[in-house]
Amino acid sequence: MSDRSDDGGAVPETSVRGGEPEITEPATESTTTRAVPAPAPGPAPIAHPREGAPAPRPLPDAERTAPPRETGPAPAPPEPEPAMPGTGPDLPPLAETDPTAALPPLPDAERAALLEHPNCRPFLEAQGLTATGRQGPVFTDVTLTAQLGQVVAVTGDGGDGRSSLLLALTGRFRPVSGTLRVDGQTRPSQIRRRFTIAQAGPHIRFADYHTVAACIKETITVTGGAATAANIHAWLDRLAVGVDTGDTFGFLPRIDQIRFTIACAAASRAPAIAVDDADTGLDISGAERVFEALRTVADAGQLVIAACTRTGPPADTVIDLRGHDTHQHTNPQLEHAGGHQ
Repeated sequence: MSDRSDDGGAVPETSVRGGEPEITEPATESTTTRAVPAPAPGPAPIAHPREGAPAPRPLPDAERTAPPRETGPAPAPPEPEPAMPGTGPDLPPLAETDPTAALPPLPDAERAALLEHPNCRPFLEAQGLTATGRQGPVFTDVTLTAQLGQVVAVTGDGGDGRSSLLLALTGRFRPVSGTLRVDGQTRPSQIRRRFTIAQAGPHIRFADYHTVAACIKETITVTGGAATAANIHAWLDRLAVGVDTGDTFGFLPRIDQIRFTIACAAASRAPAIAVDDADTGLDISGAERVFEALRTVADAGQLVIAACTRTGPPADTVIDLRGHDTHQHTNPQLEHAGGHQ
C-alpha cells in the first residue's frame, strides 16, 4: 500500500538530506612503528621519509639512545596504502531517505503510556491548515483540536478535499500553510508513526482479490508485528464482524469490508486511526453501524478520524467542508447526552 491522496494528488515530504550523505574517512595513524633487528656494526641506515626529501644525517650512538628532542614539525608521513576490502571499520547503514516509507511503530511502552496516561494537552492540534492542488484550493484554514478517545468526522462531497484533509491530519499530505502538532510532534515522519490508516483513497486499502487471511497477514507485516492475529480476531469479535479467513475481501458486503478494515486498524494499537470513505456505499442503517464501530474503538482510548459524506455524523467533532466551514463543531446531541467530550 502507498501513501497517496485521491484529492489533489500526493504531496510527498521532502527528504531531510539534500543529497548523498557525506561519509568521513576513518583517521589513519601519522606514523607506523615496526620492530626491526638491531643494526649491524657500521654506518647507520639512512631513511628517506619521502621521495625527493634530503636525507637526515646519521645519529651518533649516544644520541640513538637519548630521549627524542623537539626539533620542529615532523616530516609528512607517507601516503597510506588503500585498505583492502573488508579490512576497514564497518560503516553505519545509510539512513532511510524515503519519507513515505513505512516507519516502525511506537514502542510498546510509549504506546501504552499514550493510551493509559494522556497528558492535559490536546493530542492533535491543527491551526489554519491550507492546501492547494493543480486545480486550486483543496481545503482552507482548517482549525481543530482533538483528544484520545474522541471521534472526529470530516464530512464533504466528492471533490471537497476530505481525503486530502484526512491524510494531512495524519502527516501524509503537505499543506502549504498552517501548523499541525500530534502528541507534541510536528515532523510528518513522527506524526505518521502515531496513526494507522484503515483505508484512504484508491491506493491505501486491501486488494479486492485478497482473502481475509491474506489481509490479516498484510496488517501484521505493515504494522511491524504491533498487530497480531489474535488481536485482530479479538477486534473482529468485538465489532461483530462475521467473516471467515477464506473469504475474498472484494466479495464481502460493503458493511463488512469497512468494519473489517476498522478492526485491523484498531488492532495495530496505534494511538490514533484514520478511515476514509467511512460511509461510502452504505445506507443510513449501515452508516450508523460503522459509526458505532468507530465509537467502540474510541472508547478503547484511540483517537478516530473518519472522512464521510453524511451531514451531521454522530461524532464528537465535525469539520464540514461543504460550506467551507473548516472550524470544528461539537455534536450537541452527544454533548447533551453526556457524550465523549
